[in-house]
Amino acid sequence: MITTDTLVKKVRALVNEAESDSDVSLITDDMRALDNVIVELLPQAVSLMQKTSTGGYVNVKALSETERTPVLSSDGHCSIPLPDDFARLVSLQLSSWRRPCTHISSSESSGAVNVLNGSSTVGCSRPLCIEGVSALGNKVVELFPAGNGDTLLHFVYEAQFNAADGLNKCDVHMADAVAYACTALLYNVFERYDAAKSFMSYAMALCGGNENLKRV
Repeated sequence: MITTDTLVKKVRALVNEAESDSDVSLITDDMRALDNVIVELLPQAVSLMQKTSTGGYVNVKALSETERTPVLSSDGHCSIPLPDDFARLVSLQLSSWRRPCTHISSSESSGAVNVLNGSSTVGCSRPLCIEGVSALGNKVVELFPAGNGDTLLHFVYEAQFNAADGLNKCDVHMADAVAYACTALLYNVFERYDAAKSFMSYAMALCGGNENLKRV
C-alpha cells in the first residue's frame, strides 16, 4: 500500500525540485497549508490517471467471496451491484465464461444496444459487461451470457481514492504518475500554468507505460 503521507511527500519533493531550478520562490511558506491542498487534490489526480492509464493500475480492490453474489432478474438478466467506490473495471469473470471481461461497455454503445434488444448474442468466449441501473436506481453491471448456475469467480476493480486508505496494489510508475498529476493540479491552483502543463505531460507519459522518466 502507498499511503497518503507518501504521496504528499512525493508531491512536495517535486515542487521543491522545480522551485530550486527557477528564480521563483516557493508557492507558499506554509507547508501545512500546502499539504492540505495536496490531499484535497489527490482524489482528482487519481481519477484522472485511472481514466487515462493504458499502462498500469492505480488503486486495486476485489469483492470478497460474500459480496460475489450475482442477481438474476425476472427477465433473465444477471447483474452485480457496483461498489460505492468503483472507478474502473480490472477483471470480472463468471464460472461459465472461458475468459474474463476487462471493460464495461456503455449501455448506449452499439454492441450493448444489439445485445440488449436481442439482435446479436454473446458467448462464453466473448462475454460482455454492460453498465446499467437497478429497479432501485443503483448502478450495476449486467453480465452476458449468464445462467442460473453461474457464480462470480472474481470481480477486481480500481477504486476511488480515499485518504485514509491510500493506494492499494498500485503499480510503482502509476504512483509516480499520480504525484506528477497532483503537482500539475497544484500549480494550476496557483496559476502557474506552464509548470502545470509540464508536470501533466510527465504524468501522461507515465500512465501510458513510459517508465523511463526521472522519479522522486
